[in-house]
Amino acid sequence: MHEIKTLQEIENVDCFFVDVYGVLYDGRNYYPWALNICKELLQQGKQIYILSNATTVSSHFIEKHAHLGLIQGIHYTDIITSGDVFKDKLEHGYLNELIGSEGKWTLIGRSNERLMSSIQDRFTPKMCQASLVYFGALQENGKTFATIDPYLPHALEALEYQLPAICANPDYYAFDGSFKHVVQGSLAKWYEEQGGKVYWIGKPYPEIYQYALTKSKISPSRTIMVGDTIRTDILGGYQTGLRTVLITGTGIIADALQTTPLERLIDQQGATPDYLIDKMQ
Repeated sequence: MHEIKTLQEIENVDCFFVDVYGVLYDGRNYYPWALNICKELLQQGKQIYILSNATTVSSHFIEKHAHLGLIQGIHYTDIITSGDVFKDKLEHGYLNELIGSEGKWTLIGRSNERLMSSIQDRFTPKMCQASLVYFGALQENGKTFATIDPYLPHALEALEYQLPAICANPDYYAFDGSFKHVVQGSLAKWYEEQGGKVYWIGKPYPEIYQYALTKSKISPSRTIMVGDTIRTDILGGYQTGLRTVLITGTGIIADALQTTPLERLIDQQGATPDYLIDKMQ
């Protein structure tokens, strides 16, 4: 691991894959230093692809976050979300692969009509009629939660019916300002621990990285993954053959470092970053 002060110290790089939450954004506001370095790198001819485990589609992300100050063409080249990868899979018959052409799906969490439009006619609100459960965003009326407890009764019912589950956001937590709340990956992890079957889509799993590399048309050897989470960003980048940069002063890792040394986190989560940097700068 090499400690660096700025991403501009890294040589032989044409493209950056960059996480959002904890790297560019605290859940409420964009870090001004992060926007500055993105703008500088883009002006120097680098490509910047945002890779997010958000289960929104990228067009919606672009619209929403432009209002918050993140502008395509100024701060980044394009964005790929796990929602994009999942939507593409659904439109190419993924649900049929899992549960056949007659099977229905049900939902735990918040629905996303843009994401699920191609299979909306196969939705059932009744767990007993479903062949599969999708873990949607763990939000209700804009409210997020510190634990998965509000969703456990529904998850226990899905387990009783032995339903396989899809999780298209493997993150365990995200921050909304200073509030750390659970996201779908926490529920999916619990579901697996209880013996349930989970199909995962998003970082650190390979499809989202291959999707991004195909879009960027740049070699993995000249691409850097920048993130704040070892388990998703760093491990996924390593498995794809990318060099990796771990942000240590903001986001998930900064929270974890308050109680656990970095070396132990690396051992626990299975990947060593090539570079360490305090923040996206």
